[in-house]
Amino acid sequence: MMRARHCSLLLFLTPVAADAVPPPTPADLAGCEGSAFVVDKLVCADPALKAADARVRVPSADQSRLLDAASDYVERQDGWFQRRNRCAFADDQPDCLRDAYAERSAVLAALVHDAAPDQSGQCGKMAVRIGTLEGATIIHDNSRLVAVGLPKPRSSWRPFVTADPRGKGWRLRRLDGAHIDCR
Repeated sequence: MMRARHCSLLLFLTPVAADAVPPPTPADLAGCEGSAFVVDKLVCADPALKAADARVRVPSADQSRLLDAASDYVERQDGWFQRRNRCAFADDQPDCLRDAYAERSAVLAALVHDAAPDQSGQCGKMAVRIGTLEGATIIHDNSRLVAVGLPKPRSSWRPFVTADPRGKGWRLRRLDGAHIDCR
């Protein structure tokens, strides 16, 4: 009985953002007209975020095909939308969203990037081409995008893959802690 009272008290005292409505799932993303979702309200109120949203919301057919073929170090579109929606609960919501859209823009651009002029390298035992694009380290093998690593942002947003310099190479680390060393 006493334990139930303590749990109720803790739930009552837990802080919640005043206007945070649970974010939508990718299948039912609301538009700017009459949306109740914090993320959509923020995106729709900021012209730069609204433009970024229009660029990344629906990848082209080629980008979608390439996303499907990409390695496990490239986040799928629905996973990115779910993480982007968590910016609704961040203290720095606009900055979180800006960094989320910057990451996704870099990933979508890397999908169609010509890796031919990039330098030869190696990730683990895999031969790759390593280049940079829009501040991101991009890595392709002969047939697919292997990874897009970004520096850690200043906001609460965390990229799916970060590229940490290590001597003459990088350690690519996913959010789940998996990593691969590249040089």
